[in-house]
Amino acid sequence: MKKPSRLNFAKIRGEYEKRGVKGVRLTQSSLFLTQAIDPTKANYSFDVLESQNTNLQPDEIRLNINDEFIITHQGLYLYGRTTVGDPVTAQSPILLTTAPIELNSATMELDNLYAGTLKLAVNNIVYTEKWDVRKHQVKSRTQFASFIAGVPVATIPSLHIEDDGMISLEPMLTLSGAKKNDLNLNFVKAFAPKTFAFKGQDGVTQNIVIDRIAWRFYGLNAQNAAKFQ
Repeated sequence: MKKPSRLNFAKIRGEYEKRGVKGVRLTQSSLFLTQAIDPTKANYSFDVLESQNTNLQPDEIRLNINDEFIITHQGLYLYGRTTVGDPVTAQSPILLTTAPIELNSATMELDNLYAGTLKLAVNNIVYTEKWDVRKHQVKSRTQFASFIAGVPVATIPSLHIEDDGMISLEPMLTLSGAKKNDLNLNFVKAFAPKTFAFKGQDGVTQNIVIDRIAWRFYGLNAQNAAKFQ
């Protein structure tokens, strides 16, 4: 993944100065948006702003209405949680870049995520469309391998979260708290959430639920740069 450079920083600040927004504070930042997987839907729209608080999840990172966000990279993921115990005694989030079909063939349907396309528009102007989600799919060399008696190993897929699944967005795109931001995913067919089990090296079974789609952005956050007409 090509990292954001100082050249981008200087160029963007210069563009804000041309707009009359001088001394804008630019910081490297992220947005993390999620949607629940719905087996009846083949089209998803993602809310971007903190003020759009319907179905806002605790771990989402959204844009403040006063700010702008310049996207340099974006990624699409299968997202869910790993739980232990019944009732649950421990839980942690999990991101996947492909369906874990080597562990459970029933999860194959989840790979429909990577047969989709995405569209980005601001104030009804489409800047990115027909973006092939397949480019975000990463099939790790280290895959799920559940513990089996006599087999001395149990592994989960390796994932370098900064790079895997993230693609540079060129040209860059600016989301604004003062404008209408439309983020859409379209799929060939709908798909359903999946639950599967993974037995760790300690013999404890972990239940993994993949029930959300995650859309992550890296870039620069411009504080108080949103311009309201």
